Amino acid sequence: MTLEHEKSQNKKSESTGGGRWHQISILSELVGGALVASSGLALFTVLSEREFEFVTPIAVVGFFLLVGGLWAYYESERAWFGRLGKLSFWMMSGGTIITAISLPIADYGPGVAFIGFLFGLLITMFGAIGFGIAMLRKDIAPRSAAWLFILALPIGVPLTIAFTTFVMGEGADPWGGPMVFYGVAWMVLGYHLRIGEQNV
Repeated sequence: MTLEHEKSQNKKSESTGGGRWHQISILSELVGGALVASSGLALFTVLSEREFEFVTPIAVVGFFLLVGGLWAYYESERAWFGRLGKLSFWMMSGGTIITAISLPIADYGPGVAFIGFLFGLLITMFGAIGFGIAMLRKDIAPRSAAWLFILALPIGVPLTIAFTTFVMGEGADPWGGPMVFYGVAWMVLGYHLRIGEQNV
């Protein structure tokens, strides 16, 4: 365990032991990650327009819950961030916020807002790559979450395109894979954080 991670663990112990809002934020992280991953997985089935109307609200709620879950992770883990960790975390956070705001606007308002969703998602994914690298460099657990962040964009996009094209027989939205990787990564981090709080 690195010195930065030890400082992070000490910070947890000195905190309110995961006060009420902290616990709510962790739960938001877990549920939000599950909803984002589920909605991303649904995109692999090549959704019809009617099915999109059902899945989109799930993704919207998921991204907004992830925004709420960012606070708990930042409060608990910021001691080890360093320059790359801070930059990539805020980049990832800003992208998640933009994605959460623009997706419902694009779905229920002007379609041009969908550009905002794609822009926010790309910022999120590039931030996730940087944050995953920062986790690996500092030897921060769980390493599985770090790899999920790193692989979300470069593996998630071609995986989605290949699966929908060659298995489903019709190319579909390529951001399903990145959403699955990103959502699962936050589920792993939320679970790890929750277990850590219980052991303090």
